[in-house]
Amino acid sequence: MVSVAGRRRAGRVQHRSGTAQEFERELNDLALGGDGWGMVLARLAAQTDRVCRLIGVHGGVFHATDGSTAAMVPTEVARVFAEVTTDDGPGTTTVTCEDGWRGRALAVRAGRRRVGLLLLAEPADRPLPGDALPYLFAASTAVAIVAVQRDAAAVARSETAERLIDELRYGPLRGEEEVTRTAARFGLRLDLPHAAAVFFYSGSNRRTWSTALSWLEMPVQEIDGHGWAVLGGDLPKEVSRIRVRLQGMVGDAPVLAAVGPVVTGPNETARSFRDAETVLDLLRRRPGEAELLHSSLGLAQLLLAIPAERLDAYVVQQLGPLLDRAELMDTLDAWLATNGSRAAVAERMHLHRNSVGYRVAQIRQLLGADPLDPAMASRLRAALIAGELLQILAEKARTQTP
Repeated sequence: MVSVAGRRRAGRVQHRSGTAQEFERELNDLALGGDGWGMVLARLAAQTDRVCRLIGVHGGVFHATDGSTAAMVPTEVARVFAEVTTDDGPGTTTVTCEDGWRGRALAVRAGRRRVGLLLLAEPADRPLPGDALPYLFAASTAVAIVAVQRDAAAVARSETAERLIDELRYGPLRGEEEVTRTAARFGLRLDLPHAAAVFFYSGSNRRTWSTALSWLEMPVQEIDGHGWAVLGGDLPKEVSRIRVRLQGMVGDAPVLAAVGPVVTGPNETARSFRDAETVLDLLRRRPGEAELLHSSLGLAQLLLAIPAERLDAYVVQQLGPLLDRAELMDTLDAWLATNGSRAAVAERMHLHRNSVGYRVAQIRQLLGADPLDPAMASRLRAALIAGELLQILAEKARTQTP
């Protein structure tokens, strides 16, 4: 049996308002009364007799009256926000979702923050009639109101979530079972394999970055451009999904994502967080890359588990004569990476080929061996990676020293 409230709610969806102004007031009342995007879009669909979709700035679907989950390319969403404007404010344009569905898109903002695109179906054989556009614009205010309400709820939730992540980062003070139960209330299964993740942003849209992190469906702790979280399931897929979503919301500087080792149990999560921070430091040394998982580090994955003093001893043993010669260390790294291609090293380091040859000759003399000898090359590669890890650990120690 349908309740009285249910019949009233259904009636509101089926009812058609008169003018666009009346329609806007009605939707605003619904939004302020606690109705979400689903009700707002349902009313817009009933008013215009067309399918409606709300696409987030990351390209994902917030809601669709036809139940679709077909996303949009984030760069296309960004283009609409950047380009589709008029002298009087935002305009509309036709866009296409990944399933081929076409709609007239209106960029919706809540203050300075981008909410997403509100879409009204536009069949391929004819454009959207002009009399439907005022209702598309009228619905945008209610969409923004719901976004602001979601922000407030996310902030309240994130305060408790941040405390949980902080405890997991530095080791739980409570019993393992109690922490596991607390995490489960946020959808985190610490009794199953999981890994720490850190998302990093250094751009100027810090308020948008904070909002983007608070909208994530898992607990996140934000500190100085870093967003710390715990992830499970298909890690490569999940990390890419979240990073693309965050990138779509902030828009300017690149968002980086690093993941620590997979662990089980809350007492191991802190170790995953520590290694995730080191993985991020490695990622920041790799121009052009945006994601890096502990499981894809190769030899560095093993070296991370070795005490720093043993790594240092190995580096001195293998590279001792070169350690005070930064230009020779860089040349050796490039020489090994290019399998001894003088032309590739010259291009990579912006040197003349003769200069490369001279430096390699010095390296051979100081090491007393050919760096490309298979046995020698493997030891040198390991020493170079160990040296990079030692630099990262040293820099971290300096920044943490009062």
